[in-house]
Amino acid sequence: MPTQASGAADGPAGAATNESTPVAGTAGAAPTPTPRRDEAGAAPDADADSGPYRVTVLDLGRFTVAAVTVIAALVGLVLGIRAEQRAGADERRTDATEQREKESREKSYADLVDFYRTDSGVIVVNGSSRVMDMRLTLPASRLTWDLDLQRPCKQVDIPNRELLDSMAGKQPSVRLTEADLAQLRLEFKDPAGRVWIRSSGGPLARLDTWRPSRLPNRADIVNSEKWNARAEDAPQCGAS
Repeated sequence: MPTQASGAADGPAGAATNESTPVAGTAGAAPTPTPRRDEAGAAPDADADSGPYRVTVLDLGRFTVAAVTVIAALVGLVLGIRAEQRAGADERRTDATEQREKESREKSYADLVDFYRTDSGVIVVNGSSRVMDMRLTLPASRLTWDLDLQRPCKQVDIPNRELLDSMAGKQPSVRLTEADLAQLRLEFKDPAGRVWIRSSGGPLARLDTWRPSRLPNRADIVNSEKWNARAEDAPQCGAS
């Protein structure tokens, strides 16, 4: 009896001992993970194996097309600029030509009027085929001597002495000498109403206004003057 009780007690005790003590290497332990390796191995580096880049015929073609396009654009730009410059130059030449033609038409009568001094007198020429209103002036003294309407295709030779005598008769207060006559100018109005001035043998110039002749300091020189009676034919007479 005592022997059986002891054996029964031993059984459960042994079982408890077996359950609480783990055994190393048994199936219940977690497996240690191992690194996975790609079965195909590492991918090859294409850039490393391809070597230096080589220019192909296709690349050359693309470059050539781009270069030709750029050159064509530059050529077109240059040609366009030159065309504009030529057009501008042509327009300026046309404007200049038209201006010269306009001036030539305006001066067609005035160019046929001449005035120059000699040692002995003053010669006034109306080479135009139209009547011209003319007068002699001394700008420094602001004196005017009206020559009235000078006949077409005629010229008058006014001796210095006769001109001074006429001036003295019309303006007794005016004292002039032949030396003062060196400053004489001829003013005249053409048939279109344009006013011109010419110095002795000098260039033709335009005047803005034609001052009325009836001024206090004006000495009338009318057609009754002796030099008008001696008018001669002008050497030139062309404008009509």
